[in-house]
Amino acid sequence: PATPKNDGVSFTAYCGGGGSAKTGVGNKIVCDLIAQQAAPSSFNNGDDNNNDGGGSEELFERRYHTARRTVEISTGEALCFGIHAFRPYDDTLQMIRLVACVGDEILLYGIPIHLNLVDSNEKEGAAILLAKANVGSGYGANVATYTAMFHVQQNQLQHLIAVGCENGHLVVFRIHQSEGSNAASASSSLSLVELTKITECKGHTKAICAIQFHPRGHEVLSSAKDGTARIFSVATGHELGTMKCEVHDPNGPPPAAIAIDPSKSTIKTKDPRMMKRAPQILVRGCAYGDLEGKTIYTIASGKRGAAYLTKWKSTTLVSLKGGGGGDGGVGKNNEQQQQQQQQQLNIRQEYRVQCSPVPISATSLSSDCTIFALGSVEGSILLYNLETKSVLKEFKEVHDLPVTCLASRPIPNALMLPGELEDGVNFDAVSASADNRMGRWTLQRKSRIKPVRAASSSYSRKKGPVEQFVWNILRIPLLLLLALVMVAIRDVTIVCREEFGMPAVLLDVGAAGHCLYREVLWAEDTRPGIKFVPV
Repeated sequence: PATPKNDGVSFTAYCGGGGSAKTGVGNKIVCDLIAQQAAPSSFNNGDDNNNDGGGSEELFERRYHTARRTVEISTGEALCFGIHAFRPYDDTLQMIRLVACVGDEILLYGIPIHLNLVDSNEKEGAAILLAKANVGSGYGANVATYTAMFHVQQNQLQHLIAVGCENGHLVVFRIHQSEGSNAASASSSLSLVELTKITECKGHTKAICAIQFHPRGHEVLSSAKDGTARIFSVATGHELGTMKCEVHDPNGPPPAAIAIDPSKSTIKTKDPRMMKRAPQILVRGCAYGDLEGKTIYTIASGKRGAAYLTKWKSTTLVSLKGGGGGDGGVGKNNEQQQQQQQQQLNIRQEYRVQCSPVPISATSLSSDCTIFALGSVEGSILLYNLETKSVLKEFKEVHDLPVTCLASRPIPNALMLPGELEDGVNFDAVSASADNRMGRWTLQRKSRIKPVRAASSSYSRKKGPVEQFVWNILRIPLLLLLALVMVAIRDVTIVCREEFGMPAVLLDVGAAGHCLYREVLWAEDTRPGIKFVPV
């Protein structure tokens, strides 16, 4: 959100396209940016005390200038598989950073927050390529994440990017200023920053699905399609702990033991022509659940069946004896010595519960670690409450195809992001699917903004005091008269039915009028039972 010192920014990015071959079309990254620039003069003129009676929305508009725009980045023939957006704490370029995983490369873009920061030679509001790096030949970059960690020895803030790859490797890069660069050369593409590879973590045997840095930045958590979640040291790249996930009901009987041929990793059947593979467990999501990094959540499921959320507890802190500075300059002898002195984390499972009856394909944990957004293979979105261990709200089959990506709310719901004040809705999650559609989901039942009624076509004005007084006097007699008319109509249909029939009315109108006057409205004085008071 915007403050007198910082400009508020709401940023949403998504990627996709028609394929990664030469025939692929529309491979691009689309960024939606809403920027709020604070007006310093509005805070010094006493707007809070001297406003003209306008509401909070009008006061907000006077204090901040909101601008919206869309930025598209073409990835050519390659398809972007994962993106991560962030804004550094020491941001001097006034840009949103965007990390894109394209093939075996990661691309670091800068999207200017305000258009006046864009050089005249660049396309208006376009993204600027700041740096790029290769994760490894044939690695295949899948997902990326960012963190800022204070380096004690160098007495400076380090910016790190971790990339999970298709071959199961996890590569950590450091972002640093290139030599001779400055903030004034914001349009010089690759001359601003550099990406330096510091560690490569090996342990997963299949593609990595999700990664997240430890809140303090010295560890990185990852989950993969090999059925495990692992924790690695950022400084050395060594594996600190492994969590083997399970996808059976903890309250039910354990699954039957299956003999697997170690040489082929397959299940032998009676028919030699059919070799069934071992069941595969996909750990689609992993996240730290507290600021100390002692609580870990994982979401695992098979290709069929229910998905399970597991809560893990880390009871032993990492102790690095003779650990390096993490600059990638450690020799082989030092690495071997560190590996021998490295202590493993003691991780235990606290509980495991079913969170979805069908497999989960995408996950995202909210910033306050209370709501887990889950996307299923059936296209449903679930907002799962970690405190009550129940689904708060389910949007069933809102996508036609499996959910491919999810993003939870980056700040608590009590604070509003730019653009939410005007719309009146705080979104708790954003989803994307292979059906080429995006969705925004909220726990709100209705908008905070009252709908404006459409103006009536007929002219209407407010009654004056005299008209209102006359109406208050006459409305009761008018209601009584209306009641008498309704009674008369009822009697006409009963007493004068023959006279008011269609043929009789046309032939003898006088008979119909005589029946209405003498039989319904006013009886003759000679009629039996009628007696008038003498005059």
